[in-house]
Amino acid sequence: MRVSILSLLPFALALASFANARVDYDHSLSARDYLDELSVASLERRELLEGLTTRELIEELSERLDRREKVKCLYSNHCSKEFDTAKAMVNHLPYHFDAGHKPPAEYRV
Repeated sequence: MRVSILSLLPFALALASFANARVDYDHSLSARDYLDELSVASLERRELLEGLTTRELIEELSERLDRREKVKCLYSNHCSKEFDTAKAMVNHLPYHFDAGHKPPAEYRV
């Protein structure tokens, strides 16, 4: 059986790359430490939330929602609506376009 040098070339390259490979343990350890820090942080958050009841969480979130600043309609001369989000206000604008309302002077180009 004859073996050509060209058929041995891929095998030799694979062997050379395998021989040159080395493991860098520092990166694996730092990654492990980072994951440990993440798990500790999530456990601390879980312990903080553990002491609160669902009712207390809902009350706090409701208060924060109420304190949010409302977004007023740009067409203040035709409309006095206030919206919780800018997206809701933008979704309301086609009403004014369809009604033929002109925007206030400060918004005209």
